[in-house]
Amino acid sequence: MSQPSVDNTPQKKRSGSRSSATNFASDCTDQRSSRMDDARKERDYRRLDFDDIARSALPKNSTLRDLVDKRTKEISPRLDDILVKRSQDPATPALVRQAANLCREWLRGELTPNNGPRNEKVIYPAHAALIRCIADHLDPELAAASDTDKAKRVLLPYASDMKPTGSDERIRIDGALHSCANASSSDNKLRPEYRDIVLVAEAKWYREQDEAYAQLIRYTRQVYANQPNRRFAWGVTICATLVRVVLFENDRMVSSKDMDVTTSTGIAAYVKFIVSLCFCEEHQLGYDPSMTWCSENKYWIIKCPGRTPDNDDEQSATYYARDLVFVADHLFGRHTRGFYASADPELVDQPDTFIKDAWPHAERGSEDTSRNELAILQDIVQQLEKRGIDTKGYVRPVRGGTVRLDDNHDDDTDIVLDPVVGDIEAAHPRMGTIAENDETNASTLPAELAAGRGKDDEACAIDDSSRVEVIPYRVHRRLALKPIGKPLYALSSPYELIIVLADAMTAHSKILNLCGYLHRDISTNNILAIEVDGRVRGVLIDFDCAIKVGSQRRVRAERTGTPSFMSINNLRNSSVERSELDDWESLLYVVFWLGVHGVSEEEQSSYQAFIEGKYKTDKDFKPPLYAWENGSFEEVADSKERCLANPERFTSRAEV
Repeated sequence: MSQPSVDNTPQKKRSGSRSSATNFASDCTDQRSSRMDDARKERDYRRLDFDDIARSALPKNSTLRDLVDKRTKEISPRLDDILVKRSQDPATPALVRQAANLCREWLRGELTPNNGPRNEKVIYPAHAALIRCIADHLDPELAAASDTDKAKRVLLPYASDMKPTGSDERIRIDGALHSCANASSSDNKLRPEYRDIVLVAEAKWYREQDEAYAQLIRYTRQVYANQPNRRFAWGVTICATLVRVVLFENDRMVSSKDMDVTTSTGIAAYVKFIVSLCFCEEHQLGYDPSMTWCSENKYWIIKCPGRTPDNDDEQSATYYARDLVFVADHLFGRHTRGFYASADPELVDQPDTFIKDAWPHAERGSEDTSRNELAILQDIVQQLEKRGIDTKGYVRPVRGGTVRLDDNHDDDTDIVLDPVVGDIEAAHPRMGTIAENDETNASTLPAELAAGRGKDDEACAIDDSSRVEVIPYRVHRRLALKPIGKPLYALSSPYELIIVLADAMTAHSKILNLCGYLHRDISTNNILAIEVDGRVRGVLIDFDCAIKVGSQRRVRAERTGTPSFMSINNLRNSSVERSELDDWESLLYVVFWLGVHGVSEEEQSSYQAFIEGKYKTDKDFKPPLYAWENGSFEEVADSKERCLANPERFTSRAEV
């Protein structure tokens, strides 16, 4: 049976510019409000209501769709009878009988809290009992002889109100579901693990959905961080007796209408959604079938599209990766992930290739390659080699392209939201694009939210102001690149850092002057260290934001890059054209950043210990450069101006 492929390896250093000190701040009880504030802003900015989003979970196969309808009709009217039988069976454990009774009360609208007027904990076992009833009903057919006319999996509940493993926040989740081969599977687990969660459920005793959405955003971010093969994610909010299904894609959270479980229509709709998740294909759960975890050998098996500089066929190549270098730990954005990999499984521990997996913006139906990183990198290497320039210090594409779900379908936004993407656009004809909304929200949102992306994403990928997209179009692209590099924190001395930064910016200048591409995203993540002929060199990576420039070497005003390192001109989205000066200014902020947080892991650990000590004595303490990570665009720009204007203010927490 096909199971979701999940990561069973220890988590690597998470991507993005967020420092360990800021992560610690987020874990402190008195600092958690900032994470919740960000989640609320995400909710208000990203949420999109669409009544029928659960239709995206329906199997594509018509026979399976008919089975979903059939099983739903079998389960929904009989729920009370099933629960009564379970609650009265003396062979059933006492806690299970109690949960069955709570579920009956919940479905009748009679459930009352036993510990205060707003205690939603009574909902947890009630909802878990409902999920268990569905799993038990589907369980017998999992053993059926036919492989085509049965459920592919069952969903089972984890124990509720627990902190899952794999989290960088000290928060408990109300409930979550995971996939098992059958209802009595040995895979059934009590303690939730983010690496195995199929969807998170957030419960509230009252019927106001807003806080439930905000909590769900926080939890689902952890799902992305722990599952490298996550394309999108499902979630559920339960507010009293009202259930909503939520789909998180790269730019929006799309929420269904209320499903009132006390009504026959509401409970049937929710049961149908859960049954659909048991029958649908793995990619409809949000997983990437081209990336699977081999539990026997403990490595990822990754299919990379077959377009190469010398061959444009569609044959993919297989790579094997044990190490996840960059983690997509933001809920929205490109979800850039990186692996050290080898084409030979025997050499998986001696990787020679870097696999980049991301969801950049694109223009639907266009053959334009000006924003295609593979085409840009191929062009750069070809032009440099024609001029006789040694390209050892430049990133080179081995192969790459758009990830394919099967022989007929490229993976993109339309596949994620199939078959409802057109209906969503039609239901919201007056909504502007994410980019258009940026202008009205930039003063109030944190920088990464106002840009319409996570911190690993570009602000505006497509200049197409004539077209209004409710959900911006993205494609799932994967590249195999050489050479592999080490992050800056792996360097052993400031001297090596100077060499690496100098090499990267030398490459930046040659790429601009000789090839005509402006990088536009200089950051700590996009400069790596490599070894060439026995010496440390620097290499510039990630050309998702790069753009072809004219002879004037300037491009139209467009907010692009990583907020912590963006130029002031860029942050303020001024009308001044962007140039290489903006990238050189970004290099200054890279140096500032490393000077504060440290370069090596030892220095960063020492800095974290210092920050932790400060928090223990001053609950209102904010680390240096805190605004660079957590402020709005304008706040980040103001902070940088103060740093540049007065060196003494650079280390002042009050000013920075």
